[in-house]
Amino acid sequence: MLNKLSRKNIHLIIFLFVVILINIYLLTLPLTSVFGYEFSTVNSLLLSFLSGLLTISILKRNQNPNNKIKKPDLFRKLTFLISAPIIISLINSVFTGFCSFWDGTLFYIVITVPSVIIGSSLGAIIFFLVGKFKLLLFILLYFFLLLMSVFEIYFNHQVYLYNPIFGYFPGTIYDEGIRVTSKLILYRVIDIVFFLPVLLFLFRKRYENYSKLNLRSFYISILIMGLIYYFILSPIIGFTVTDSRLKSFLPIEIESEHFIIYADNRIAEQDINLILLNSEYYFDQLKLFFKDEPRSKVSVFIFFDNGQKRELFGSANANVAKPWLNSIYFSYDGWEETLKHEIAHCFTANFGTGIFKLAAGYNPAIIEGVAEAADGFYDENDIHFIASIAYKNNFRIGIASLFTGFNFLGNLSSLSYIYAGSFIKYLVDEYGIEKVEEFYRTNDFEKSFNKKLVDVSNAYEKFINELESTISKEEANYYFGRKPLIRKICPRFIASGLEDARRYFSNKDYNSASDILNNILLKAENYSAVAGLAKIFEEQDSLGRAIDLLENNMKNYLNTGSEYELKFRLAELYIKNSENEKARELYNYLAEVKPGRRLEILAKTRISLLNKDLIGSYVEGSDFDKYSILKKLNSKSYVYSSMPLMIELSSSLKEDYELFLINFKNNFEVSDELSSYAVFKISDYMLKNSDYVNARKFAGLAIRFKGDTNLFSFISEHYKKTEWFVKNADRLIHKNKSQLTLQR
Repeated sequence: MLNKLSRKNIHLIIFLFVVILINIYLLTLPLTSVFGYEFSTVNSLLLSFLSGLLTISILKRNQNPNNKIKKPDLFRKLTFLISAPIIISLINSVFTGFCSFWDGTLFYIVITVPSVIIGSSLGAIIFFLVGKFKLLLFILLYFFLLLMSVFEIYFNHQVYLYNPIFGYFPGTIYDEGIRVTSKLILYRVIDIVFFLPVLLFLFRKRYENYSKLNLRSFYISILIMGLIYYFILSPIIGFTVTDSRLKSFLPIEIESEHFIIYADNRIAEQDINLILLNSEYYFDQLKLFFKDEPRSKVSVFIFFDNGQKRELFGSANANVAKPWLNSIYFSYDGWEETLKHEIAHCFTANFGTGIFKLAAGYNPAIIEGVAEAADGFYDENDIHFIASIAYKNNFRIGIASLFTGFNFLGNLSSLSYIYAGSFIKYLVDEYGIEKVEEFYRTNDFEKSFNKKLVDVSNAYEKFINELESTISKEEANYYFGRKPLIRKICPRFIASGLEDARRYFSNKDYNSASDILNNILLKAENYSAVAGLAKIFEEQDSLGRAIDLLENNMKNYLNTGSEYELKFRLAELYIKNSENEKARELYNYLAEVKPGRRLEILAKTRISLLNKDLIGSYVEGSDFDKYSILKKLNSKSYVYSSMPLMIELSSSLKEDYELFLINFKNNFEVSDELSSYAVFKISDYMLKNSDYVNARKFAGLAIRFKGDTNLFSFISEHYKKTEWFVKNADRLIHKNKSQLTLQR
């Protein structure tokens, strides 16, 4: 009896064994070890496939119509498949800790459970549709549904994916917050409403006499319904983003010599013109770098903000290029840092491979390294300089390892981008762009350069180690003292929680925000949660509690990127609590160690305000108050550290540009790094306000200081841009002015 029962359930036993083994292995991997999104997604792929095979095996074993299979029997066996992974993960979580039991459960119910029903339905469809090669055809159908996602990524604009097999994929790793949204729930409800009746109908067919005509009509009906849903309803609901749908949300269209720009109509004409001019300038630069250019005009899609970009495109934080579509996508308030980088991706399509026109083997280090090298700068730093800072402070990545497989994704993203970009730039300078393009095409370093990668990487490391740069431990900590996604604890839960806390805070629901932040800190050390709690205490007139919180947490963030932000926030609280000397000590420390240019500027400006006894009014004041105080600070002699802050405040207050210039009647003296940078920022602001001649004049003034080779290199590039704008901007804007006017 027992043997008969075992034979009857042999496939279920085998599949359960496979599921258990794989899920035990998943406990050893980052992200999937957590009862959350990745765990549910991997199991949706595994269980949907096995449930289809199980369904075919059950139906095949019961070919005799008298040997009836009850539907509850099938669902009972599917329940075993569904239960095994969740039991393993829950047992593991009891000992290692949950990120969020409810989030994990919701992901599993919404993502994994429907996939099992869908896989079983696909198995039943194949069993009754064909007479032979059932397993082979099921596998082909299964992978066809997966490949639908490739078609969507290839032909449509979004990077996110909705798919019946795995539910949802966000598209990039740069938006850590993933949650079960109403759109995802709707998608899975539609999946179940479509596939579950199909499964039930086919099981009825097993015991009831349906004519071939009825079955043929049934299959044709579900095919037509699927096509209608996929090509008509899915874009309307927002599960896919077709070309026409995206352009309906970005109705402004202007065309230049090398670009077609599509923009949200809330974006000002001046901002669109500025993006267009920068695009054309970078195009000219990249043409010289690659000694080639795209075969057609690049499409540029400009979203109004990150929220719209997330909804229509899929990634809120990352700007992205699709070389195979010759398109780039970004928010208009975050285009400056990566515009050249994304355009560079479109240039690489000329020597890319495969349907996506990317590097051979889809090697991310080559893909991103070439674009970074073409850009040449990272956060206003020369790419070699910032790589040298990392290397000399032991934030190192083996180059051979970085360019092998997908190791690029396993490191802190900033380190991977910087080293890949610096190394590729080194290769371009040493061996020429043609050999780098060959490397891009083949992913074979030795064939492309006729040298071993390890030998060249050793020479590169020697190059950046000998590069003239200030060895700043604090600057290295500030940039690189963070964990990559795969090493973070509960990254999805924490990112979503921080987003919820911000929403509660903005609605002045401090208790709810505080509960979320405290819960996050129970899971892991998190600077944003600590800073958020301090802000809540401050809003509740509990400056003492806020100060105690930051002081007590300081030791947890030493030698990390958050240490310096935390010290600056603590200094601000000291000012509000009339502990000015404690604040001065922290400001002096930040000004001396210079962890990052912005923190240095903020700290030195605060010190000047302290010396003038203006600090209290400044820290407590509104943006208008701050701007007024900074104008007063600069009325007799310039405080160069404050000028970038004045530019930001003037811009946010929408002050007339001519009124802004009145603040700077005295002559500028460029004698050090700070004054050079301040004059550069004024030049950049002039450029943004179409004052091209003065922008060039101030850029020329800024590069008079040559004491810092890194800053000099960056401002020299800016000077080239001002020269180009003087020669070309008016002509290009005049050509496009009529296009914008007609569409407004």
